[in-house]
Order: sequence, then structure tokens, then C-alpha cells
Amino acid sequence: MATALILTPSYSHDKSSRFQLVSWFNHLLKTDFKDVREMGSGACHCQMLDWVIRGSVDMKKVKFDAQGEDEYQHNFSLLHEAFRKSGITKLVPVMDLIKGDLKGNIEILKWFKALYTANVNICKEYDPVKARDSQDISPIVASRPSLSLGLESDKEEKDTDIYKKFPYKEEWKTMFDWAELSSLGEQYTYCSTCARNLKTFTKGYLELRRHMETSTHKKREGISKSACRQSQHSELLPCSDAAIRFIHRHCYNGSAKGEQASIRFARSKLGLQYPKDITSVCQHTPYCVYIYGGVRAGKDETASVVLVGFFDVEASRHCIRFLDALQPENGAKDQTAAAVGETLKKFMLPTDNLVAVYLDGNGVASEQICSQLRELNPNIAVFGGLYSISDAACQAGVKQLSNQTQELMADIYAHYSSSSKKEDNLKALFGSISVDSPSFYINDCCLNFCLLVTKMLEKWTDLISYFSSCDKDDEKAKLICSRLQDHKVRATFMFLEQALKPLHNFQMHLQTSEGAARADLLLILEEASNLLSTYTSYFLHPQAAARFLKEHDDQILKKKTFHLSSPELSLGGKAVEDFLNESESVEALTLLTEEALSFYIALTGCIAEKLPLNDGFLRSIAQLLNPQSRQKVTRTAVRELGTKLGICSSPEEVNQLTSEFLHYQLAEEGEENHSAEVSLEKHWAGILGDSKQTVFRRLVLTLLSLPCPPLDAQCVFTQALDNGDTARISENEVSTESKCEAKSDSTVKKYSKEVNGHIIGVKQCEVRLTKINNLNEECDDKPGENGILKEMKGAGRGSFGCGSSLRQKPQARAVFQAGASTWSKPVDLDKDSKNGLESQDEVPKESPPSSKSTPRGRRKHVYQDGKGFLAGELVWGKVKGFSWWPGLVTPWKTKSAPSGMRRVEWFGDGMFSEIYTEGLLAFNNFTKCFCKNSFASLPLYKAAIFQIIELAGERCGKSFAEAEGDKDKELKLMLNWAFEGFLPSGPDGFLPPDSAAHAETSDSAQSDFQPPAKRKYVFKNKANAVAITYNRELITEKVKEKGITIEDLCLSCGSSDIEVSHPLFQGGLCHKCKENFTETLYRYDEDGYQSYCTVCCAGLEVILCGIASCCRCFCKDCLEILVGPGTFDKLKDVDPWSCFMCQPSQCKGNLKLRPDWSVKVQDFFANNSAMEFEPHRVYPSIPADQRRPIKVLSLFDGIATGYLVLRDLGVKMERYIAAEICEDSIAVGMIKHQGKIEYVNDVRTITRKHLAEWGPFDLLIGGSPCNDLSMVNPLRKGLFEGTGRLFFEFYRILTMLKPKEGDDRPFFWLFENVVFMSANDKSDICRFLECNPILIDAVKVSPAHRARYFWGNLPGMNRPLATSLDHKVALQDCLEMGRTAKFDKVRTITTKSNSIRQGKMGPLPVSMNGKEDYLWCTEMEQIFGFPKHYTDVNNMGRMQRQKVLGRSWSVPVIRHLFAPLKDYFECE
Repeated sequence: MATALILTPSYSHDKSSRFQLVSWFNHLLKTDFKDVREMGSGACHCQMLDWVIRGSVDMKKVKFDAQGEDEYQHNFSLLHEAFRKSGITKLVPVMDLIKGDLKGNIEILKWFKALYTANVNICKEYDPVKARDSQDISPIVASRPSLSLGLESDKEEKDTDIYKKFPYKEEWKTMFDWAELSSLGEQYTYCSTCARNLKTFTKGYLELRRHMETSTHKKREGISKSACRQSQHSELLPCSDAAIRFIHRHCYNGSAKGEQASIRFARSKLGLQYPKDITSVCQHTPYCVYIYGGVRAGKDETASVVLVGFFDVEASRHCIRFLDALQPENGAKDQTAAAVGETLKKFMLPTDNLVAVYLDGNGVASEQICSQLRELNPNIAVFGGLYSISDAACQAGVKQLSNQTQELMADIYAHYSSSSKKEDNLKALFGSISVDSPSFYINDCCLNFCLLVTKMLEKWTDLISYFSSCDKDDEKAKLICSRLQDHKVRATFMFLEQALKPLHNFQMHLQTSEGAARADLLLILEEASNLLSTYTSYFLHPQAAARFLKEHDDQILKKKTFHLSSPELSLGGKAVEDFLNESESVEALTLLTEEALSFYIALTGCIAEKLPLNDGFLRSIAQLLNPQSRQKVTRTAVRELGTKLGICSSPEEVNQLTSEFLHYQLAEEGEENHSAEVSLEKHWAGILGDSKQTVFRRLVLTLLSLPCPPLDAQCVFTQALDNGDTARISENEVSTESKCEAKSDSTVKKYSKEVNGHIIGVKQCEVRLTKINNLNEECDDKPGENGILKEMKGAGRGSFGCGSSLRQKPQARAVFQAGASTWSKPVDLDKDSKNGLESQDEVPKESPPSSKSTPRGRRKHVYQDGKGFLAGELVWGKVKGFSWWPGLVTPWKTKSAPSGMRRVEWFGDGMFSEIYTEGLLAFNNFTKCFCKNSFASLPLYKAAIFQIIELAGERCGKSFAEAEGDKDKELKLMLNWAFEGFLPSGPDGFLPPDSAAHAETSDSAQSDFQPPAKRKYVFKNKANAVAITYNRELITEKVKEKGITIEDLCLSCGSSDIEVSHPLFQGGLCHKCKENFTETLYRYDEDGYQSYCTVCCAGLEVILCGIASCCRCFCKDCLEILVGPGTFDKLKDVDPWSCFMCQPSQCKGNLKLRPDWSVKVQDFFANNSAMEFEPHRVYPSIPADQRRPIKVLSLFDGIATGYLVLRDLGVKMERYIAAEICEDSIAVGMIKHQGKIEYVNDVRTITRKHLAEWGPFDLLIGGSPCNDLSMVNPLRKGLFEGTGRLFFEFYRILTMLKPKEGDDRPFFWLFENVVFMSANDKSDICRFLECNPILIDAVKVSPAHRARYFWGNLPGMNRPLATSLDHKVALQDCLEMGRTAKFDKVRTITTKSNSIRQGKMGPLPVSMNGKEDYLWCTEMEQIFGFPKHYTDVNNMGRMQRQKVLGRSWSVPVIRHLFAPLKDYFECE
């Protein structure tokens, strides 16, 4: 083998940067280095030599986790010994490598790379991870002095992450149970599971996470858990025995018995981290305590259950956790109060963070508990009374009425319960009541009592008739009948019906809340605060009512001078008074007035007593938490809240709280509409998650921790113990665990997941295997010169080899449109094609495959981890802060997805998430995952449900035509179909038709593969071209018919259903062809030519225009059908051939170029959004003497093109403020314009307050980054993700800058972006900006193509772009002396270096001294319209200058757009 090796390879030709070297070695050795200087331990070098020359290095002696200089030298000694044995004479500068010398590390790595490359053909299969026994190669930490030995250009990297220090932190112990401080020092962390010291000084937390995911750690952790599980189960839980019995009784439904079984079950429900997880949260977060008394814990015993509630910022929800169950000795209730305080101390819960307590029930025990807790923290609020306020107040008020009223209801019920034959009227009253107590009507809830009063009034006459007809000897019946005939008694019932309505409504809201819990709390607090003001207005003078609301003094209620006079007192409305007046019962009216007054006094006093805080505080809490009403909250109210709740203990903290609250108000101003779309919990989680520990943060956490309904004991217990797990532990699981611990451990490991210390059940995956036929693609990864090259065997996507240069239209896409109310149906491009190819298998018959491949895009790989949820499946996903949300599994964007991870696109908003399969459920779990509350309150959720059921219906062939276009009816039919199990096909009907088909990406993008040189004509693979549902060959016959012209037919498919005229040639386009034409006309291949035919934007075999500056191509079908048979074969022999665009005179037959095609194509793209908008406001020109300098705000400013153009136009600028984050671009603007531009950095930091200080502005300009919008980018994220969403920053600021009605000040704006974006993204931009764009290609006024969309209201934007004598429209005009242009026009210049070539492998545009040459920087500047040396600042290199130019605007185009502004603003 040694004789075949190139022992001294040449690496001088290797131009790889150090970053490319790191990437190359990381891929080859499966490592994760960040810099070449981290690789100086010698371990990498030893393994590289062992790879090339097998067995040359004893890998067992290599110290892969070398940490000191001695260990590094040990590795290099092994390397030198291997060199000596193999006859390699390469010198290795050991000390330079160890000390972190940059140049030395780069040279030795290049040498090893060349050694590997020269011998790669004889290198056998080698697994680097297995070779080093799955050990990780630890990076070397360069000392600070050694950094000075590096290159000068590398000085800036001293502050990068690789030099940050991460000594051991105690908080790591709370994150990882096994992480402990190592005896070796703070640079190491000891893993107690693996008994190993980890080097965490350089990577810290990331190293711990990496170690936790290693197979070695997982295996040992499993063994450790299995070994200690018995001790964990047998260990006594810190909670009481009563708590264990309570949990077993409440949650367990199996048959396993015994104390150990109960303990194991309780441990599984509480989690292994109990109670540490509760203690750690409550020590720094405000919390509330829930106490439920008299709960059944055992067979014949009761206990008081204690729970803890707090707001979890990360989960965006209020969490309730089980703490303990208290069982006083001998049932002494007075011991419970003391036991609660002892429990808090036992679990180390700080009472300073205790903000509220909820007590289920009333009585002496509750009062004692409140008193005990108030001794620990006097600022706590008691919320038990708030949710029972209706019942208590109703009872207090009714007791003040006369005994006749109470006895009447009791006697009627007694008669009903003792009667053997239930009379219908009485049955209607009491049929649903099963209470035997004669005082049922008082002890029952307010809702039932109000219902009974209403029913009695409805049946009053019938009741009189019934009791009148009873046995004459029945004295009770006679007494009841006489009371029913008493007008005063009936008037009292009428009064009760009206007087109890506020309480009834409040209680109804508690019982039937539909929204999110926190949102309901706001409404409850507001209604509770209104109860007092409502009832005091019934019987008190306004001044007295206001005083009582402030002081809550009962003497105010009882003082007669404060009461309203009898006529003004509310007796239930005019109906009651009219009834008594008609019956001439003056005495009854007087008595009722006295009773009503007593009723109001008792009821109002009870409400005031039960409210946890006064009504003003409750109203302030509701307004503060509600993002929509935060502007109503005053600083005084916030100050009083902070003091009342104990948040602020000093004047300094009060001032800090008000200051932070004011900052919140200002920061959130203008975001009301956005906040309305987000749940209350998520809104505050987003704010609290980004903020530090502040006084205002503590106040908000305090308010969010307050208890809110539903507070039913069973519901709260389930939430506290299940903690999100909807399934109960089955009998088999517990009995199996009690029989065999090892088997139980494997069961838990297989079917459950431990999250936050809780064992959460996971549904067993169902694996579906799909047979993939004709799989002819295999990938071999091989390191190349500048990274990783992928060698494809077989044909790549859209290609059968270099010789054929097949170009394929992207496959049909399932489109999500944000804000749309319907799901855009996937278009099967071949569904109706009759004349096209039947399958892909037929294509090779026309063009044989070659040995090489031409990969045209990236492959989205099929998920193959065996965990289900393949691409295309409909799923439910769980995301923090939301209920289960419907989504679609999409292919992973990169080469391979992490095991168990899926990429999901959410219905409704089109957002993407990467989520574990444990957080997904199949869509057939509709009844389990569908959230009625979200459906009723969130329009986005409703839209998402509509979209996913519509798609499922399409896959199942289910039609909802009976809705007849009624969306509400259609949605109702959809829900019924889903709830009934998607019959008749069932869930199998909406599975993706072919998982393999979904593995192919729909993105068509420029790849790094080098295509062949330009040819005369090519064969394009159009197997997936536009569906031809009409026979195009009939076009020739149709135009001969009377009354039909070519304008009546679609040139692409022959359809007569014309939507628009073809912009280039005489003829039309149908709707489908128009959409295809819009997206593909400006799509170009690597060779610089159009991807599709100019006429039909489809086609298989095309002929290319021979004019150097033309990029058009025409397909064989268009030529044969529209021009004439045999045209294609004739034109193949013409060289060079000028196309029909370059030479219109050769147009024949039915193919005729429009004379005004240049105008028509602009109109086509300006109006193709199919949306009509109101015209922009027209501002009249300003008289010259009234004009003033302009104020400009430029977002995404780049290199100050806007300032340059306005200055050259002579427009005076009072202020030019630019938002830009690129340091190179800022340097150009600052230096070239003498610091006259004010830079404000990130556009996202601009607030309404800033705009008010800087403005008012006259002109807003900007063009957000296009990399996530351009169809050229295969990994684009669209308008609503990544950099695409920066468009909304422009829209946000535009909305705030637009003049209000009545303001006649001229205000102009301009927004720019790429033409080649998706139709959906373009439509969304149009919808937000409320106008259609114009298309301007800079090629008319410069030597380079640069087609861009412009939205705005500048005067005369639609006028034609005219060329002037000053414009350099030919490339030769921009070149320096002695250089010759090979083309008149060049391709679009972007930030990529290869964009200078005219095609990926095409020629360079300039010739100098007989050789091809790149464009110089000064020449590129002139092509864009900038002055020479405009970007020559700050020692920027060529690529830096090309990048800032590639992101800029074309100066002549902007000058054309800005020129009309001279009629509005002062000029020099």
C-alpha cells in the first residue's frame, strides 16, 4: 500500500479558507470544531493518518480528550512514530500547533487534506466514530497570549464564542441531575452517571447537552435508572400518607393493591422531581395556594388537599401542581390552619412569594386558615369568596325577607315531595331537585334559586288553581293557596327576579366561560367590580355610594340619611309598582320597600366582604392584564396595586414600578391589533420572556398567578396530577410494575416520556412502509476541494445528464396563503394531460441517460426513522401557548432530519415549526384534539380547521356541495363529518397518496453544479408541465372559424376561456396559464436562458436565441402549431438564429409579436394580482415659493442610493435618517456623504415615539431583504418567516407615518422587492400595501438586467422608463481604457461572485489583453449608476464591494422614480 501512496502531496494550489477547512474536517471526522486552532491536540492528525494508512497509528493510545500540553505532545509523538514507519518526511510544528498558531494549523491541515484527496481512491470504508470508540475529540483551548501569534486579519475574532469561558455553574445541577463539580477544577464537570469528567470550559451548557444525547450516556442512564428505581419507589415520598391515598383513590382505576403499589403510583403521577421542581419555581416566582377541604382520601376518611398555582412563562399558561393532603389528628379542624403553614415550611416555599389563597368552602376552618396565612404574609388576597359571592350574597339577602316568602317555597316543596302523584306544574318546578332539606332554596346555589323564582312567577296562576282544587281538609294546601293569593308575596317574588339578575349574570359567566382561562378572569374581575357599584346605586345616594366603594364601611349602608327615598328605591322595575297599585295594596308596597332596603343592605355588605380586593383594584387588575385596555390604566392605579399586593416596599420601588409600567405602555403602543390575535397568556409570556427580573415583571406574574375558573375540585385535581397527560395509568402498567421492575422500566422507556419530572404517556407509533419502485438515485458523500461535494448516481432532479440539459418545472405545490379563508387546492399539473408523457419512465426513450448527472435542486428527504408522520400527513401538533393545532408534515429542508423530528406547516397562518413526534397526533384524533374554546374565540384557529378538513375532504373525495356556497353551513358540515369519523372512507382516506412523491422538493433553484456550455437547442423535461386540457393543435382550425380570432384563444393550451391578453404575442391566456406565466416568465437557468418557452412558459424541446444579450427560448410545440409545421427543424440549422423578439419581421402564421409588448408586459405584472384597490391620493404640486426641504426615512438603506439620487436631483434634505445594520454599507454612506446621514441601526427598534421625535417625514423608502422571498432560494421561508417578515416592519412604520384625515401635507412612499417571488407572497404584499406594483427592469437605462417590483404613491410611477444621453446603457460605456466588452448587456449582478459570468460556466463579460476578465469594482459601480470609487472605503475587498452593490438599487431607476418630487420640495 505504501508504494501507491503519494507521500508528499502538493497543497499549494489549495485556496480553501480556514472555515472551509474546518467544515471539511468536521464532515469527514464527524466532529464539531469551530476553528482550526481548536484542532491542535494531535488527535485529528492521528486519525487522518490512520484513515489513509490503516493501522499506522494505534488508535487506543490516542488521547482524544487531551487537555494539557503533555497529552498533546503524546498524540504528536504517536503521529511522528507513524510517519517514521510509513516513510513520510513531513515536519510538523508541534509547539506552534499547540500554542494555537493560525498559519501553522492551516498549513498542516491543508497537507492532510491533500494527503487524503490523493489517496481517496484506495481508502477503504472507514467509520471515524467507531475507530475512536465513540469518543469525542476535545477542542484545544488557545491561551490569550497565543492569540497574538495569529494573523492581523484575525484580531476581530478574539471576542467570538470560541474564546468565551464557561466555568462550572451550580445552576447546571438543576438542569442536569448528573452534572456535578469535578475534582479537577471549574473547567470540568463530572457526570455522575458515566463517572467521567467533561471538558465544559469552552462550550459550557452546549457540551452538557451534547453529552446527554450520546448513546453511551443514554445507555448508562438507563442502567442507572433501572438499578435505582426500586429504591426510588420504596423511598418515602415527602408528602403525607393521606396524600398517597388521595392520589390512588382519585386517579387509579386498576386492581393492584398494597402500600407499595400506591406509593409507586403516586410517584408516577407526581414525577421523579417532586417536590424539587415545585420548590425551585416558587422560590423565585409568585404563587397562590389552593385548599380544598373535606375531600375523600380513603374509604372512610377525609383530608384537606393543598395545591400550588403559578404562571409558567415558558409554557405560556397557568400551572397547578399537587403539594400535599392534610389530615388533622382525630379530625380536629382547628389543626388544619396550623398544618397549612407547616406544609409551606416543610416544602420550603417562601411565604414572601405567596400572593393569594383559594379556599373551597366557608366556615370557621377557612377563616382560621386565612388568619394563619395572613400572619405569614399580611398582603395575601383571599379568592375563595369571589367565586362563591353569588351564593353567599343571595342567601344573605333572602334571609332579610319576610318569613311568609321563605315558608311558601318550603311548603310547596314539602307538598311536592310528600305527594304520591306528581302534578305537572310542581314537577316542572322541582323535577330536577333532589334535596330533602326544607331550607333547600336558601342553601342551594344562586342559579337554582333564581331559576325557581322565575318558574314560580311563570306558573303562579296555575299554582293557585292547583292548590285551590286540593282536598278541603288539607290545611297546608289552604295555607299555600292563601299565600299565593297574597299580593305582597307575589310582589316580593317579582322583586327577587329583578334584584338578583346581576348576581345571576355573574354566576352564569363563572359557569359557562368559553374563552381562555385568563381572559375569563379579566371579565370576572370587571363584573365583580361592577357588582358593588350596581347594587349601591339601587338604594344609596350617588355621593354615599362613591364613599362606600372607597371605604367599604358598613355604617354607610345602614345610615338612613344616605338611603334613597321610597319612590327612587329600586323595587324591581315599574312592573312591581304597577302590580301593587292595581291591587290597591298600599300597605304591601310599604312593607316591600322596607324589606327591599334590608335585602340590599345585607346583600351589598356580603359582596363587599367577599371581594378579595376593593372594586377599584379589581378593575385595575383587569385593565392592566388586558393588552387592549392597558392605556386606560393610570400610574396611580399601578402604584396602589404594587403597594397593596406587597410588590413595592419602598418609595424607590414604587417609582421604579411606575417607570417600568410607562415603558411597557410606550413600547406596546400601536400593537393593539396584533395583541388581539394572540391569547392573553402568550402575550404576557412573550413580554415576560424577554424582560429581566423587574418590579413590573413581578407584579404581572403576581396577577397572572391568581386563581381563575374552572375551580371545580375534580377538574383542578385532574389538572394538578395529570399535568397535561390525558390518559390514566392502566391496570396492566401498575400490576406489571409491581411484578417485575425491570420490565416496568422498559415499558416506561418505550411508551412514556419524562417531561419536567412527570411521566407522560406516549402513544405507540404506527409505522407505515411504502414500497418505492424504480429507486435509481444513490448518494455518495465525498469531501471535495472546498467542502462537501455530492456525487449522484443516476439522474438528478429534472435531468438525465449534461448532454440533455433537462429542465423541469417544479411539481405541484400545496399553498398556504396567510389570511385566506380557504385552502388553495394543489394543482395536479398532469392530471388531465392526454398528449403529454404518461409517466417518467417514458422520458428516457426520447433522450438516453448519460453517465453524469445534473442535479438541479435540493432533495427533501423522506423521514426514515421509523417514528411515523411521513411527509404529507395531516396531524395535530402541540405548541407552547396554544391548544392542539392542525398542520401538515412537510419534507425536511436539509439532507437528513434529526431522529424523531418533523417539519410541520401550520394551517391558518402558514408558519413552520420543527417539532418532535411526541408532540404530534394523527389527524384522526379529531374529537380529542379539537378545541371548542379556540374555535369560538380565535378566527385563525377556525380558518385552520376549515383548511385542513377541506384538504382531507379532497383526499377522501368528500364533497360539501350541499352548503351551496354558504361558508358557515359548509363549516358545519365539515365538523359533522370529522366528528363522525370521516366516513365512509375513514382516516385512511386522507393519508398522503404517495409518501415518496412528497419527498421531492418543489423549489427550483440555482445549484452549485457546473452546467455544460451553451448549445443551439436543448431538450427540457416537461413531464410536469401545465395541464393541457385542450388540444393546442386545434388552434389553427379554430382561428379559421367565423368570428374567432387568435385573441380569443389561449396560446398556451388552446382554451377559449380567456382571462387576460398575452403580454408579448397576439393571443390570450386562460386563468391557469396566466398564473403559470406570472411565476415563470422571469425564471432563468444556470446558462442564463429562460427556464421555459417565452410563449407558453412550458414546452419540452426548445430552441435558443443566438443573440448574445437575449435570453429567450421557444419550444417546438409553439413553433410547429403557431408558426407552421416543420419550423423547428428549419430553425435548428440557422446559426445564429435571432428570435421573434429580436427580429419581429420573421413572425409568421398565428405567432405575431405585439408592437407595444414592452408596455403590455409591464401592465401585465402591475395588475396580475387580481386585486383592485382604491387609487392613491393625488397631491397637487406645491408652488415654488411654498416648498420646503424634504425629510426622508429610509429603511434597509443599503449604500444610501436614495440620498445620492435626491442630492443629484438638487432636492434639499432637512433630514435623512437611515436604518441599516450592514457595517460596510454604513461606512459607504457615512464617508461618501460626509456624515450627513443619521443611522439608527435595526429597523425593528424604531417605535412610534421615535417617529414623533424625528418627524414628520415626507418620504418613506425601503426594500426589505429578498433572500426569503426569491424563488431562486430553495430554502426560502416566505413572507411570514425569516427575513421575509421584515416587510411587516416597513408596513408597520408606513401605517404610523401616513397623514391623518384632514392633513394635506404631501406624503410619499416607495417599497421595492424582487420580481421572482411566489404569487401568494406578492398578493399578500399587495393586500397590505393596498396597491399593485409596477415592474421596472434597469436594463433599459443600464447595461445590466435588474427587474424589480415597486409599490408606492410617487407621482408618475407608471410612466415609461426613458433612456437619456447621460445613461450608460451599453457595457462598453462602463469599462476602463484597454478593456473590451464581449456583450452589450450582462446578467443581473447579485452578491454572488459567479453572477458576473454569463451563465454558470459561461464566459466572463470583459476581454483584456486577449483574455477573459471579471468586471472591476469601478466598472460595477458605473453599471449600477454610482460614481467611480463610490464603494472604495474602509479597505473593503472586491467581494465586499460586490456584495454591497448587489444589494443596492439601480441609480437611474430611482432617479426616474424620484424626479417628480422636485415639484413638491425645495431644490437647490
